Amino acid sequence: MKLHKSLLFLFAGLISISACTNSPSGFIQDPNSVNSVNDVAVSSTTRTNAVVEIKLKNAKNDLIALSTSGYDLFGFDASKKTIRARVSQDEQNKLSQKKYSFTMILENNMDSKGLLPGYMSADQMNAKLQALASQNPNIAKVSPIGQTWEKNNIFVINITSSKNPDPKPGSLFIGGMHARELAPPEIMYKLAEQLITQYGKDPAITELVDTRDISIVPMVNVDGRKQVEKGNNWQRKNTHGPGVDLNRNFDSHWNYQGLNVPSSWVGDSTDTGSETYSGTGPASEPEVQAVQNYYGKKKLNMVLDMHSYGEMFFWPVGFSNTAIPEVNIFKNIYENSFKKIEYQGGTSMSLLYPTTATTDDYAYVKHHILGLGMEIGQSFRPSYSEVDDMWKKLGPNLLYLIKVSNTSLTRR
Repeated sequence: MKLHKSLLFLFAGLISISACTNSPSGFIQDPNSVNSVNDVAVSSTTRTNAVVEIKLKNAKNDLIALSTSGYDLFGFDASKKTIRARVSQDEQNKLSQKKYSFTMILENNMDSKGLLPGYMSADQMNAKLQALASQNPNIAKVSPIGQTWEKNNIFVINITSSKNPDPKPGSLFIGGMHARELAPPEIMYKLAEQLITQYGKDPAITELVDTRDISIVPMVNVDGRKQVEKGNNWQRKNTHGPGVDLNRNFDSHWNYQGLNVPSSWVGDSTDTGSETYSGTGPASEPEVQAVQNYYGKKKLNMVLDMHSYGEMFFWPVGFSNTAIPEVNIFKNIYENSFKKIEYQGGTSMSLLYPTTATTDDYAYVKHHILGLGMEIGQSFRPSYSEVDDMWKKLGPNLLYLIKVSNTSLTRR
């Protein structure tokens, strides 16, 4: 392993394929103008664990071109104008042909198989959730909201007191949609733990539990997480056949249906080898069905879906540059929370690349409630001490979201 690392570092020093992209200057607005990237599209079925850091000349155009062409992208650095990708040899060749400059790098802790010290397995997390609820039955209850493709239960912990009559403003916090992202489920558990253990001790938390109905699903993609536990560190999708990206499978403009967007945007979502493969139809996956069905069980005003990594805070919609009518409500929430810890804020389209059929878009488009998304941390596999540090910054802001979960959206 040490020899392997040394060779990779040597390789990273030798490789630097310098050139310019062919993207025109400025952001592409005309759907008909986005057709030059089709020949970049590649199959990801032979993707290896090699990671490259790609230098972007025109960040917005290049991110759209790469994201809609099948590349497994992550770790965008706006200041350096770079994006990371896990690539096959064919994908490296395509990058060279399109004159992208890139270098080989090592992704943090990906050579350490299975879970890192400190992390809970899916079974351990379920057991700890059950223990939290059983020790505090007056404010907490754990129950399954559905099952995964492999018939593993997906658990929610519901936290509220009986002091105030229903209905109370409801919020849903989601983690573990993508299996390889280790930190979000841990942060979700820490949120549940703080709300429960500090009830009756911390006046602010006591008020939240008395006046809000809080639901937390720490781990949606249980099947994928169990693959990571076995050492398949790069597992992102669920385990249904080639795997489906659960965060592209929601019943909200699935595969850009009903939208006037470039046809090239759809190709990646229909490639079964892509890490953003969207499945055979809207909500085709049982994990997504479980989350969607939960809306009918609770009066939800807000949903937050937590991912990693990149330190970003998202609001709807992910497929357009046109601001939604209620954008100022979302901006105000951001400015009073995650902006204070220097997270970037905006839509997926404005910060990264176009997305559709995501959890946050589904909440807004189909239920007209606060649909929020997040990318936390600086790697898929941070050490557990880093998770503790993240929690210190994220915790107060997550509590703020619960506080403002009574916000209603009114269309103009």
